[in-house]
Amino acid sequence: MVDIEKSTPEFVRRDGMIVDADYVQWLNDVKARFREGQARAAVKVNTEMLRFYWSIGRDLVALRAETRWGSGVVKQFAFDMREAFPAATGFSFSNVKYMKQWYSFYAGDEKSQRTIGQIAKSQQAVGQILCYSSR
Repeated sequence: MVDIEKSTPEFVRRDGMIVDADYVQWLNDVKARFREGQARAAVKVNTEMLRFYWSIGRDLVALRAETRWGSGVVKQFAFDMREAFPAATGFSFSNVKYMKQWYSFYAGDEKSQRTIGQIAKSQQAVGQILCYSSR
């Protein structure tokens, strides 16, 4: 099997350019850094989305939303969020209901709260592994 990263890249256009080993090495290095940045960004996005979903569950519980606004509040909230952010995913009725259940299940347990915090650290570790494995 040919190692694509180590071979000379295919060029669409090379107007007057000399491709030598230094250029190929630099190009491969830039590609690796780009992939590492993508992995780090994905980990950060996932971590922030987990925190955001946790906060929605917390809000629904803390505001006593169903007692305050009625049994349809979760469904209405999901609808309103999908309406406001049509390109976003994660705001189905089922997902919002699961956010509330997730928070309700883990909120009272201090050990579980630490576990939620560790999710972010685990994702960061996975991101680092992904970055190093792409080298």
